[in-house]
Amino acid sequence: MLKVMIIDDDINVRKCLRQLIPWPDTGCEIVAEASNGAEGLERFHAARPDVVISDLKMPEMSGEELCTRIRAISDHVAIIFLSAYEDFNAARQALHYGVTEYILKPIDSKKLRQITELLRQLSSAFGNRSFVRGLLQGNSFPQGLSLELQNRNTEYFEAFFQKLSDSLETDFALLLNVCAALVNLLFDTLEKSQASNQPLDWQRQTALAELSGFSRKADATAFCQELYFSYLKGQPPAAKQSFGNRTVEQVKLYIMKNLNWQQLGLPAIAAHFGFSEDYLSKIFKRETNENITAYITCLRLNHACRLLKNTQLTISEIALACGYSSTNYFCRSFKSKLEVTPNEYRLHETNRSHP
Repeated sequence: MLKVMIIDDDINVRKCLRQLIPWPDTGCEIVAEASNGAEGLERFHAARPDVVISDLKMPEMSGEELCTRIRAISDHVAIIFLSAYEDFNAARQALHYGVTEYILKPIDSKKLRQITELLRQLSSAFGNRSFVRGLLQGNSFPQGLSLELQNRNTEYFEAFFQKLSDSLETDFALLLNVCAALVNLLFDTLEKSQASNQPLDWQRQTALAELSGFSRKADATAFCQELYFSYLKGQPPAAKQSFGNRTVEQVKLYIMKNLNWQQLGLPAIAAHFGFSEDYLSKIFKRETNENITAYITCLRLNHACRLLKNTQLTISEIALACGYSSTNYFCRSFKSKLEVTPNEYRLHETNRSHP
């Protein structure tokens, strides 16, 4: 459980937080309390809490100074400031010191729910970070991972990579080290199994080099997942089709469901799936041999053709239904691709249906 320390010169505030927050449900426990900043700093050294809930204005040492002192000791402690409305600007300034959140007093039922939910989120994030650290530090877990890999336990690794994806708040260097260890474990398993009759040094080094080139955590974890699911599906490590196919199919489905959304495009889709634009573009291009923008345009114009042929909607209505904010742009795009205007296409299709 996360260890929490409460610091406030108002005993009623400390009592309120202690008694009215459902601590076991948050995954947290109170390990220390203090009535001012100086006492809080002293008890911080003894209790080593993961979370500090502190008043901003206190005697002997302010919350701002306390925060500065704590940050000199640790970058990982979450700090939640409680402040009166007149301290609002000071509270905002405190965000520059790495404060997780500030909450305005008085503490009512709504604020208690806010603090409770924040503690739950911090507990979950801490658990995810611990999971990632455990992958490098534990002795038994990698062995279990290797066994599941040898057994090609797809269900296990679906859950594993979901948890790894949920751990993206982890330090980038740590996560990259974990991904490198996973790549090495995969190639170690391949070399020990009958799946490979030739040295895999070149493939291993190529995979590690590609991994080191990523600048986003989501891309690094997705790359590892891609390699693993290629192996789990019985494909050689260089054939990264399984994860890519699955991702592209999900992207295609998302595009179909949101075809009338004017903001639909590579940036929005990449953000939705948690990839960088470059990485998603690379996967989509590899699997379909066309870029996402061209694919969306093709779907939109095909949909427009169906609407022109089968409905009495106006050109403006069809443009909106196909995700175009401008009727003129829709008409230009339509003619550029089909070499006729939307009205000409509709007239042609009508004449074909009624000779």
